[in-house]
Amino acid sequence: MEKSQIPPEMKREQQQPSGRSKRPIWWGAGIVAVLLVAIVGWWQPWQSSRVMLSADAAAQAVLEQYPGEIVNSTLKDGTYIMQLRSETGLYDVQLDAVTATVNAIKRLESNPQAEEKTLLSREQIKTELRKQTDEQLVSLELVEQQGSPVYLAVLKMKDHRREQWVVDPYNGEKQSSQTLDVPALEPGKENDTPQFLSEKEAEQKALARVPGEVDDTELRGTNSGNPYYLVEIDLEDGREAIVQVNAISGAIRSVTWDEDEED
Repeated sequence: MEKSQIPPEMKREQQQPSGRSKRPIWWGAGIVAVLLVAIVGWWQPWQSSRVMLSADAAAQAVLEQYPGEIVNSTLKDGTYIMQLRSETGLYDVQLDAVTATVNAIKRLESNPQAEEKTLLSREQIKTELRKQTDEQLVSLELVEQQGSPVYLAVLKMKDHRREQWVVDPYNGEKQSSQTLDVPALEPGKENDTPQFLSEKEAEQKALARVPGEVDDTELRGTNSGNPYYLVEIDLEDGREAIVQVNAISGAIRSVTWDEDEED
C-alpha cells in the first residue's frame, strides 16, 4: 500500500502557524522592555533621596535675593515656577527645588508707576563703595526696607568702629549710616574683631532652615571681609546638610547636601 504524499504547498501551510506563534512573544517582550526603560527614566530612583525644598523655603530663598512678594508658586519637574511682584513689576522666577538656585528670571509686566531701574549686582555695589571710602567692607546684603530694596553694607573703620551704610541699589550711593555697637575694650588692647553672630545663634538660623542635629560649626572668611558660618547638620535618615550662614546678618546663603557633593 502506497504512502500518501502531501503536496509541497500544503507543507508550507502547515509550517506557517508555528512561525506566527513566535512573533507575538518577541513583540510582547520588546514592549515590556520599552515600558521598563520609560518607567525608570521617569521615576529616576537614584534621585529619590534628594530632598526638595518646601514651597515656603523656596519662596524665602527667592526673597533673600530679590525683595518683593511671591504671588504664585507651582512645582513642576523639580523646579519651582514663581511669580514675584516687586516695585518694578511682575517677574517669572524659576528656582531649582533641590539646590535653591535661581535658574531663570523674566519680567512679565512692568509697573507703569515706577521708574525703569536696574538693580546693581553685589560686585557693582562694591566698586561704587570703593570710590566713596577706603574702609574695610565686612558684609554686603540686599534686603527690603519699607517695601523697597536697599543694600546694607557693614564697614570696619580705622578706629575699629563698625558702621552700617544704607546704599541705593540702583546707583550705589550711600543714603544713610549708623554706628553699630562695639564691645568695651580691655585696657591696652585694640578691638579688631567685628561683631559676629555667636555659634549658637548661627546654629539656630541653620536649624530653622534644615531641622536636625548640629554636628559641627565653623566660622570662615574673617580675613576676606565676607565672614560666614558653616553648620553641619545630621538628619534622621542618615544624610548630612551643610548650611552656610552669614556671620553678620544671619541670612542663609546656601544649603549643600551630601548627595550634591558626591555628584
